[in-house]
Amino acid sequence: MLPLIAALFWFDSYRPSTGTAQLYVLRTFWNMGQGHTIVDFGPFVAAVAAWMGSRDGRRGLADLVTATARPRWAAHLATWAATAIWAVAAYLVFVGAMFAVYAHQGVGGTPPWWWVVVGATAVAAFCAVGFAIGAYWPSRFAAPVAAFGGFLAMVLSSQTGFRDTSGWALILPTNSNGNFQADSGIFYPWLPDLPIARILFLAGIAVAALGLTGLPGRAGGRWLRRAAAVVTLAGVASAGTAAGLTSGARLSANGLIIPALHDAANDAPITYAPACGRAAGIPVCLNPAYRRWLPDVTAALAPVLAEVAGLPGAPARATQVAAAYPTGAGGPPQAITVGGHPPVLRMSLGLLNMPGSCGSCDGPVATEQFAGQMRLLFAHAFVGAGNGSGSPVQQAVQAALLQAAGIPFAAQPKLMATAENFPEPAPGPATGPVYAAAGRLAGLPAAARDAWLAAHLAALRAGRLTLGELP
Repeated sequence: MLPLIAALFWFDSYRPSTGTAQLYVLRTFWNMGQGHTIVDFGPFVAAVAAWMGSRDGRRGLADLVTATARPRWAAHLATWAATAIWAVAAYLVFVGAMFAVYAHQGVGGTPPWWWVVVGATAVAAFCAVGFAIGAYWPSRFAAPVAAFGGFLAMVLSSQTGFRDTSGWALILPTNSNGNFQADSGIFYPWLPDLPIARILFLAGIAVAALGLTGLPGRAGGRWLRRAAAVVTLAGVASAGTAAGLTSGARLSANGLIIPALHDAANDAPITYAPACGRAAGIPVCLNPAYRRWLPDVTAALAPVLAEVAGLPGAPARATQVAAAYPTGAGGPPQAITVGGHPPVLRMSLGLLNMPGSCGSCDGPVATEQFAGQMRLLFAHAFVGAGNGSGSPVQQAVQAALLQAAGIPFAAQPKLMATAENFPEPAPGPATGPVYAAAGRLAGLPAAARDAWLAAHLAALRAGRLTLGELP
């Protein structure tokens, strides 16, 4: 079955991931976060294990092997172990080869090793359940039934995983509402809380299934069957404990936290040496995982930074920060903010689709499209519009800055409609009082425009100006 699994793994797990940006959190969201590596392996290894578990019954050897010196449960466990070792080893080899290709391609960030362990445990659990089916039902139909049951379990798990974001459903192996935050493995480590809970759940299922194979009378003596019953109960307890632990899970900026499993040491950010360049004379520094996009970021910011250079609120430097989400205020999260003393331009690039392949968008992101949204988000942050669309004066100044940076008024409504993490713009063409006032400001000489902004920037950001006060 390994050649068939390898082909499915390539088509379903590896190949779709190459259409995303070269970051581990995006490359592995499809195959690890949504559990496609488990979907590719699980049903097939369950079928193989069922075939191995039913071998003695299919061949009419049950009475003969029952009379051997060793208990049947020990023989069953040995056969299951051989099957599981092959399956788990193949899983680790395939995933290791995929990660080796990622590393050769220069994918940024750190690999989600905890999720690799989750996948290996899931493969072992599928082997155990399939083997139990074959041991209890020694038929040639046991293998296809086990495969269909495994596939059905993954389909139902996927449907529940896409819908539920809390509670016991978090332990399902295909639930994607977990640790795959925008900057996991980049600014902060992958949290092990949810993976540990899933390992407990899947290992519990495996232990309970193997314990069930030791309960029949032919499996061994009375004490052995009692031991098998204890093993079965231990597996059920492990799976139930994992379900109970996830009931108190909460989502943080770093990932999913399960209080009983959380270690505060895992909250420490990842230290790194930034990759830096310059745009309009100010330093621009990114996380090294984003090094490949540094020229795109500096080229996108240069025109708008040049427009505000020398103003009191102009940023002295630009730096990438971890993606943050608003806790109380409405509106989308701001990907770019300006603040501090001296002012610093903070960019949450994890909230944006970078140039090139992005996976979740309609098609590859063009460099011009990325540059336009970066300039729009900067202008929006510079005028102090916050999470909303801003006051009419802030909208007018924003439009004037974009016009001076090379984005004409006519193109701005479409840009606002297509930019990520930007408040919903008012429909219609670039007309009306806002654009009329923006035209007056943009028509001023650069020195006069800068002088007005320097004198009124604080009032502009506070929302105390009206359109009539624009020059």
